Amino acid sequence: MKQQFLEDKTGTIRLSVYDKNYITTPTSGTVTLSTPSGGVLQSEAAVTVGSNNEMTYSLTATHTATTGLNYKALWSYVISAVTYYETQLFDVVKNILSIPITDDDLYAELDSLREAAKQGTSTATAGAAGSITDTVKRKEEDDFWKGGNVKILSGTGEGQERTITGNTQSTGVVAITPNWATTPDTTSVYKIVRSFHPKIQQSFKKLEQMIYDKGKRHQLILESSQIEIPLIYLTIHFIAIDLTDEVDDKWSVISKEYWDRFNDSFNSLKLEYDEDDSGTIAGDEEQTGPGSLRIRRS
Repeated sequence: MKQQFLEDKTGTIRLSVYDKNYITTPTSGTVTLSTPSGGVLQSEAAVTVGSNNEMTYSLTATHTATTGLNYKALWSYVISAVTYYETQLFDVVKNILSIPITDDDLYAELDSLREAAKQGTSTATAGAAGSITDTVKRKEEDDFWKGGNVKILSGTGEGQERTITGNTQSTGVVAITPNWATTPDTTSVYKIVRSFHPKIQQSFKKLEQMIYDKGKRHQLILESSQIEIPLIYLTIHFIAIDLTDEVDDKWSVISKEYWDRFNDSFNSLKLEYDEDDSGTIAGDEEQTGPGSLRIRRS
């Protein structure tokens, strides 16, 4: 999805540059902003190149004063003394959706997902206030376990459970929050469980794209809580597809069932549009179901 910014609010537009599948660091850059109709919002302005190799530019309320799709950001950046250009589109909208569910919501809907999640049990080789270390078993790529949880099953710190904020492959360190009440050590046997958050993100993007494709996204008024149920169903559908081993096994059946549930739930959504910028929803703007919606793209 394109980057979205709230009408009349500040924000930060971002761009990362890749070369041969690796992120590349520009030495400098500028950006020019244009309205959907081609008017210049911001002439060539210097951007910030961050420590994460990402270029950023701070939008003001003037840049986001009017809702619309397909604003343009023309980036110019220098790498090894060569100047490159890239055009990026972004939208200014009345409402930005956020992800309203967690793993616990998925487990509440389908408890068998608890055992289906990627997990492992091992013994720590070290511990610290905000982490647990296993240089023997934890060889997964960086942030593989991010969003998951780790629980001390026995030994020092037994019974403690924490959320994982990240892991580092080269050191075997798994960072957690909040800090341990009792710091684990080499006697601590732990269980680590990966989050389904990557699938939640994938499903959210799919759902958001489906809503976007209905048109008039910039005028849409929709609370994140309204997409909670369809997002749960769609996420379980994608998880079940990954877990399917053969046609018509348990997970194949679940994937089909939850795809049907998702479609029923999505088509029951009521979409409201503030087309006249009145700040209220009335008349034809009220509660249009996406299943019957046929909107000409703006």
